[in-house]
Amino acid sequence: MSASPNPSGTVVHEIRWSDALPWWLLFRAAASAFSPTVIVLAALGAVATWAGWSACNQLGLAGADGFVNVAGPVDGGLVLPDGETAVATPLAPSGPGGGATPWLHDVVRRLPRPLAELLALVSVPFRPSATSTQLLGAAARLGWFVLVWSIFGTGITRHVALKLVGEEAPGPLGATLFGSRKWLPAFNAALFVLVGILALSVPGALLGLAMRTELGLAFAGAVWPLVLLGAVVLAILAIGVVAGWPLMVAAVGVERGDSFQAISTAFSYLYQRPLHYAFYALVALAVAVPTVAVASMFADATGTLAMWAASFGMGHQRTAVVLDGLSGVGDEASRWGVRAIGFWSRGLAHLLASFGWGYFWAIATAAYMLLRQDVDGTELDEVVIDEPGGEEPRNG
Repeated sequence: MSASPNPSGTVVHEIRWSDALPWWLLFRAAASAFSPTVIVLAALGAVATWAGWSACNQLGLAGADGFVNVAGPVDGGLVLPDGETAVATPLAPSGPGGGATPWLHDVVRRLPRPLAELLALVSVPFRPSATSTQLLGAAARLGWFVLVWSIFGTGITRHVALKLVGEEAPGPLGATLFGSRKWLPAFNAALFVLVGILALSVPGALLGLAMRTELGLAFAGAVWPLVLLGAVVLAILAIGVVAGWPLMVAAVGVERGDSFQAISTAFSYLYQRPLHYAFYALVALAVAVPTVAVASMFADATGTLAMWAASFGMGHQRTAVVLDGLSGVGDEASRWGVRAIGFWSRGLAHLLASFGWGYFWAIATAAYMLLRQDVDGTELDEVVIDEPGGEEPRNG
């Protein structure tokens, strides 16, 4: 940019967009989601999540009825044992205050499908009307989800953080090894908060035992304001672990910290800068539309052009027969070759769907670094770097 005087008489030599618009880092993080390392780790995480949730189905841990959708690793949803489709009802009102914010339920329903279904699953353990079967199924699925993404999410955040600051980022194997070494702090960060929630809910559970009788119910009605006051702490912890867990994972990936450091930083950033966090989330959703569109276009073009090239050799008539077979029409649908082509085509669709998880963790990394600058004043280019030879980590 050429220097030019402004009305005050000073000369503007250059504009540092990183200082003027620090949230531009979100766009750079979105670009890093196209990294082969991020795509591979996201695909592995999506497949591992689907495999674990399918195992829950086979064990009869179907969880809550009607809170998840179908179809395997394509959308990260659950595959029901009988092959039927369950209709997602994310965060439906389920308690005394469930209808206080009906607009929020509409917003959740408009989120990307896997994210909306995950939020619906997260809501199950906190529903007063949830059955023990639903609680067990949701706990098993959520525990597996947190475990899987404690590994692959930590690896992705490490790769993205180093890439954003211009350092050498690990490849798929290096990022996976990092996640396998640091998964425990990321997993325990969520576990410790949940244990705290359960411990603090014991007085309420004891009151609930008394509420089995009419006298106890009357007593609960009299002291309910005190119960609500105590539940404020539970709300802070519950919202913090749900909204802040991505920041906890990012803290482990960026800072190589332990569980307690991840918890303290995530809660601090979330509750000190809630509007900043919400703004970054809105920007991320806006950027997701063209980002996913580009990935979808690339995947569609790849599959179409592969068949287009083969059509020159097959001829029009044979190509039409094969395409009908891929669509499930005619006898060709049962042929091994057609089924194999369909399998690989669906694999490409699965890879595209898992791209969303890579994008999610890339954005979580950038959001963590932005909130860290907002709260602690830490520069965006500071990431704890591994030193060779087992030396102490340093800041990059």
